[in-house]
Amino acid sequence: MLRIISFSLLIILQVVIAEPPPPQCREPLDVTNLMKCCNIPYLFKDEDFEECGIKKPSTDQPFRKGPPDCSKIKCLLNKYKLMKDDEEIDNDAVMEFLDKWVEANPDYKDAVEKTKEHCLKSEVPGPKLPCEPIKTIRCIKSMMFLECPKWEDSDDCKKLKDHLEECKPYFVKE
Repeated sequence: MLRIISFSLLIILQVVIAEPPPPQCREPLDVTNLMKCCNIPYLFKDEDFEECGIKKPSTDQPFRKGPPDCSKIKCLLNKYKLMKDDEEIDNDAVMEFLDKWVEANPDYKDAVEKTKEHCLKSEVPGPKLPCEPIKTIRCIKSMMFLECPKWEDSDDCKKLKDHLEECKPYFVKE
């Protein structure tokens, strides 16, 4: 009898765990410019973006679609000695870099700690990409945004924050 109950509980647990995200978490929200909701200070200097041929992201423009140029991202990372070689990010160096950055931006201490835990202390979740550094950079940007300590007070941003809080468990493993 105990075996049947245990087996039944395991089946129920498996079904609950395997359940896909609810419909509202499968689609992006229609927010005009989500970067305005959390104005995270840049990790890199303006001149570094320029020297590597990267158009600095702006909070005044909608989010650009499409993958970034891998060679430009590597250029930026190499300027700060954040790459082990031509293909692999040096996670320890990135953690040190973020620790220095957070000294100037102490409000982001918790966000940086969670970012390091999720993106740098273990392999970044997801499929292998042609440019692995982009996967790590995307993870860092996403986690910093998810953990933003200073949300703008607008209807769009409140809607976005509520959506992220509701859907975060489906996309971020705690």
